[in-house]
Amino acid sequence: MTKGERERMTAVIEAAEYLFLENLALKLVMEYRAVPNWQKLVERLMADQEVLAGVHLKFRDLSGVLERSVDPSTALEVLLGVSPRGKKPH
Repeated sequence: MTKGERERMTAVIEAAEYLFLENLALKLVMEYRAVPNWQKLVERLMADQEVLAGVHLKFRDLSGVLERSVDPSTALEVLLGVSPRGKKPH
């Protein structure tokens, strides 16, 4: 693995960590605020085909690049362009 590839992979991992922490924080807020049945609301959201189609639409360009690319680095560059940057927790 080259230094550039390692840096790009590190950026992907940091973005995934950030999204995981953000998701965890949201769950903790929902529990702390005692939002009734929030898990069922999430399940309903995940089952909503219109919402899922909207999310798929957001990543359609990345999927297209991945399908057409012979070089995985190109798809990785596009992914890094749409992924939220990892933020340092305070």
